[in-house]
Amino acid sequence: MNQQMILFLASRPQIREVLLILGTGSDLGLVRELCCQTSLERLTIFLPTPAMQTAAREMLDICRCRDDGRMPAAISLADWEQVLAYQPADPGYALVFDEPDSGDRLMELTALHPAFLVGSLGGCRTEAFTLWQAWRANVGQMYLLSAQHGGECLDWTRREDSDIELSVIFPMYKVADYLPQCVESVLAWQAPFVEYLFVDDGSPDNCADIIRRYAEKDPRVRLLQKPNGGCASARQYGLENARGRYVGFVDPDDYIDPSMYRKLLGRALTGSYEVCYCGYRELYESTGGTRDIPDMLGGVYSEGTSNSDRINELISNLRIAIWRGIYLRDLLTRNGIGFYTDLRRFDDLPFQIEVLSKARSVAAVPEYLYYYRLARPGQDVSADDERLYVHFPIFRYLDDFLRRSTDRKQLDNLQVVKIHTHRYALEKIRPEFLREYCLRAKADVRSNFRFWEGAYILRYGASFDDMKYYLALYMGWPSLVRWMRRPRPEARNRDAAAMRRLRKLALK
Repeated sequence: MNQQMILFLASRPQIREVLLILGTGSDLGLVRELCCQTSLERLTIFLPTPAMQTAAREMLDICRCRDDGRMPAAISLADWEQVLAYQPADPGYALVFDEPDSGDRLMELTALHPAFLVGSLGGCRTEAFTLWQAWRANVGQMYLLSAQHGGECLDWTRREDSDIELSVIFPMYKVADYLPQCVESVLAWQAPFVEYLFVDDGSPDNCADIIRRYAEKDPRVRLLQKPNGGCASARQYGLENARGRYVGFVDPDDYIDPSMYRKLLGRALTGSYEVCYCGYRELYESTGGTRDIPDMLGGVYSEGTSNSDRINELISNLRIAIWRGIYLRDLLTRNGIGFYTDLRRFDDLPFQIEVLSKARSVAAVPEYLYYYRLARPGQDVSADDERLYVHFPIFRYLDDFLRRSTDRKQLDNLQVVKIHTHRYALEKIRPEFLREYCLRAKADVRSNFRFWEGAYILRYGASFDDMKYYLALYMGWPSLVRWMRRPRPEARNRDAAAMRRLRKLALK
């Protein structure tokens, strides 16, 4: 880790002065490397024990004997009182630390206002994100090596245009009964660098009045108003007005664990991840009960990954649930990712797939921190009629989007998404709309692959029931879909002909 810090400092020749804070577990080789591998003019060192002070003096004497002209002109050792009263000669100096014995000592120094804060936390219990929260208002750039997740780095630079780190967007339409619980859950985290954008999408109830009352008490709350255009248009309007480095989305009829955004933002910053998500719980309004939804939270994802194959797997395996994650705004802007305002529902499906197809790094927080309310009147998930036909324009767009990708595996993963989505729709759509849905789905699943190519793609990413739906849709057999929709005891005794056709094709 010392070498990472030295490389950071050496790559910034404007740093001419360093205040170095060492812990009892520090490697004194850092002192030698600072002297020999950077172009400092002034170096002040705090060493916690007399023995380390003696060893440092001996090392500096040796370095001076071998001086190649790069030694700082002024090198001094300081006690803690001198550190607290430190007066830099250069306002662009760096405060550097290595394995401090306690994070509390670093917190004592926030009044010093260095231009750079650089260090390794080592075995210190203080998290890099905790240190970042304490120092962000007093420093221009941080480079903090964490002891967690294999020594990941929190590499942060203050932005000139905004001091908002996270914007959370809430599309509001007829959710006044649920809004107070939602707002209270997000405002519980008292972070000054977060803004909450509540978009009134022409709601006929008193959503706007509720938010106005909160905004009077909390400057982080902003009310945006627009004519009704649907959830996609509300989210897009919020996105266009967001100022944060990251953005997140909450459906106002849901609520969150008060620690959710602190944990997501901390994980995203510690490792510079473009996407960070957590688990969620389904909340059943009729009973008040909840259920954890296991969903790609462990393994490489909890550790964080920049492996394109692992990120591609999320396209087909991660449930469509954009509200339990945060997204780097630069990722969205450089790839032109947003919400399609002509979609009245299911706008989260194209957003999530586009984001994952372009993300260069992803991390998961393996905790269930979002509460997703089910069985509320008017929810999109309650649609069981021709509104489900919206899947077809969505997939036509995604076909065009991913055909332009240089990674052909993304089209493979989209095929898995199509089968999962069409199966979801066919298992709930009313009988009078089933045949039309099947005919449209037939064209959709044939759009990129021939039958055996599609079957080969699905061999790992789909269940046996998914494969049956794929067969029925590709062949255009609504009767087989009807059979699969029936309760199992009845299905065992009916449509034997359809099952014989399925077995016959499977044996070819």
